[in-house]
Amino acid sequence: STETIMRFIAELPPGYRTVLNLFLVEGWSHAEIAEKLHIKESTSASQYLRAKKILKEKLQHNINTHDL
Repeated sequence: STETIMRFIAELPPGYRTVLNLFLVEGWSHAEIAEKLHIKESTSASQYLRAKKILKEKLQHNINTHDL
């Protein structure tokens, strides 16, 4: 559900959550995010990928748990 996804996003570390939101929702580039947050572009990209990985794992676990 949307509520579950929003809860999982809220549980992300702040940096991951911020980059995920700016990149995925707001449509910013990693270069723009890096400039705004005073981080390297590669840091923005890696935090985004890690956030996606964590969300995927949480969602998969949630699906597997509720299918039992």
